[in-house]
Amino acid sequence: MAVSQDPLVSGSEIWNQSRQVSTNKVSRTRQKNDPLPQPPQDGYYLRVSITTLDKNRRDPVFKFRAITNLPRFRHTSYTHLERTYNEFERLYSSLAYSNPECIVPALPFSATSYQGTEEDERRVKKAMQQWVDRVSMNPILCHDEELRFSTQVKDDDMNLAQAKSISHLLESHFVDVARNVQKLSKSRKGLAICSTEFGIKSHALGTVEKHPQLSNGLRKLGKTLQIIGDLQKSQAISEAAALGDFFSYYAVNAHIVKETLANRLRIITEHEDAVKATISKKRYMERLKSSTSIKSDRVDEALKEFKYAEDYEQNLDARVKRVTKNLHSELQNYEDNRTQDFIKAVKEYVYKQIIFEKQQLKELENLRPDINAITKRNMSSYAFGEEELTPRVVAEKLNLR
Repeated sequence: MAVSQDPLVSGSEIWNQSRQVSTNKVSRTRQKNDPLPQPPQDGYYLRVSITTLDKNRRDPVFKFRAITNLPRFRHTSYTHLERTYNEFERLYSSLAYSNPECIVPALPFSATSYQGTEEDERRVKKAMQQWVDRVSMNPILCHDEELRFSTQVKDDDMNLAQAKSISHLLESHFVDVARNVQKLSKSRKGLAICSTEFGIKSHALGTVEKHPQLSNGLRKLGKTLQIIGDLQKSQAISEAAALGDFFSYYAVNAHIVKETLANRLRIITEHEDAVKATISKKRYMERLKSSTSIKSDRVDEALKEFKYAEDYEQNLDARVKRVTKNLHSELQNYEDNRTQDFIKAVKEYVYKQIIFEKQQLKELENLRPDINAITKRNMSSYAFGEEELTPRVVAEKLNLR
């Protein structure tokens, strides 16, 4: 299991990708005279604990923490680490290629026959935990450079590094805000349904009420509440569209920015690997020169591979510089667009909320005369038929009940 050298490394950091076999085959294969890795001394350990599995993405993400006392690790504990299933696949391929003396366990499947259920997630997580346990406990595999040197790439561009960290935070916050807006919208739709039902009941009550002013007031109140219910439903949809959709969209955008900046780190890692490969091939040529018996075909092959590695390194160096330079302008455009869209979304939200509130107020104001009419002192009791009853007679009838 790849362990970062930085305990605060963000979850989007990736394993060092295995070098391309076609260009680095010689450098990745151990020299015949190199000794095999020795088992760690007693008391050495590398323990990885998978805490969470997120299968809500196209590529499942495993979150984990690790502790170790193996030599040459900068820290003893690492938390808040994330790796995708595809990154585990690359790790497996690298381990299998670099350690021909070991039988690397097959990587578990990313889904089981319980697909789509909680049992599926539990089994996938358990199987991956078993896999990392067996790899990390292997006395040879635990020393593999893909585990030991899979560190957070040092990013000298502080602006891009900060942008990556901020994008990671914004993604989480945007998702939370979008969920709360949707929750608010759902509650308002529930209020709209209640207002409509109340209006229907009020109107029905008004049709059977004998008192003219009260009957009219109840029927008008019922119609008003139904209109307000429709307005509240539209209001709920409007706020979900104006704010909910904005934050949902920019949560996806924040994730894309984070992954784009992480991809730049992958290119930097690939460049660093290419530098190491070039140095390795150069040293191999130097060993050939110092050899007493030099075969021309071996020299030609070594020179060809060195030249290829050198060109590959230079191309990656140019690519890193080009990507870094362009990302600065891309980020500025992204920030400008996000600011403009946010202002536009808030303005739309406030404007439409004011309109809906004014419409509801207008409907209630139109109801005022009908409600005021009920309070006039021409009240007579119609509760017990058409006869006009005095308060004393009404009280007596009520007491009889």
